[in-house]
Amino acid sequence: SDRLFGSRGLEAFDRPARQSIAVGDVVSVAIYETDAALFGPSLASANLAVSPMTALPPQTIDQTGALSVPFVGRVLALGRLPSEVEVDIREGLRMKTADPQVVVTVGERKGGNLVSVTGDVRQSGQVPVALAGTRLIDAIAASGGSVSEPYDVMVSVTRASQTRSDPLQDVYDSPAKNIALRPGDTVVLRKRSLNFLAFGSTGRVGNFPLTSEDLSLSSAVAASGGPDDLEANPSTIFVYRQEPHSMLRSLGRTNLIDEGTTVPVVYQLDLTDPKGFFYANNFTVRDRDIIYYAPAGSAGVIKFMRVVNTLLAPAMSGVGVAGSAKVLGTP
Repeated sequence: SDRLFGSRGLEAFDRPARQSIAVGDVVSVAIYETDAALFGPSLASANLAVSPMTALPPQTIDQTGALSVPFVGRVLALGRLPSEVEVDIREGLRMKTADPQVVVTVGERKGGNLVSVTGDVRQSGQVPVALAGTRLIDAIAASGGSVSEPYDVMVSVTRASQTRSDPLQDVYDSPAKNIALRPGDTVVLRKRSLNFLAFGSTGRVGNFPLTSEDLSLSSAVAASGGPDDLEANPSTIFVYRQEPHSMLRSLGRTNLIDEGTTVPVVYQLDLTDPKGFFYANNFTVRDRDIIYYAPAGSAGVIKFMRVVNTLLAPAMSGVGVAGSAKVLGTP
């Protein structure tokens, strides 16, 4: 799974870049004059209901990166903030009209400031990065959200040549993973198969799906058939999983080998103790956990008796395993 989805830890990408006007952005300019001599009739001679504001037609920033403003000329906008463009326009008008006020706004972003969102979403496409910033959850929501349950989906973000991934549920739960996106990022949502394995003396050995994000161990035991009544030891049900070093150190474990970020850990569940059922209800099964049902001490004898009973059945009609044991126990 890690090789498929890349390195974990989307929070490593949370270094937002400065957003600015890009090629393809649609920019509008509004000019306010105290005495509208350049862009409209003088307020002294006009009806008082006339607005002192003049709205220039919206302009799409082309490869030259400039806006065209009457009486000012071409004003560079590419790579700048609207407030910076306002200063240049105002300076260009200062000697031509009295106390001009300028407001520059970005109406649409359909140029270079885009991120691609695809995969397990309702509507793949490109999402613009707003000047105020666009975070990962915002981009996913703009694409209609995931078609699968959050705990069952991995989110991968590719920036330049690096890819990092985390479960979508973790992105919802951890603000640090809801990173600020940059233009050019690619966001891919992919459904993954979450499962746990069951082995040993159980009714159903196999691979079982995690049907919810908080599947309890008691539910997992029930789904896998539980311990076999004749062969399993209900006091020795083991759960194998990888745990982070930090968790084990918080429990006082200091004799750990510092290889990798996780350590193999084995948990034991004892269902002969009534408290074990409460522990099982509060223990959450994770992806790739292994549940092993240890055999009882007499499991080998019981299996041998079953084999003998199968071999002798034609000659011992009506005699069960208990009867076979008596025959084999007779000198």
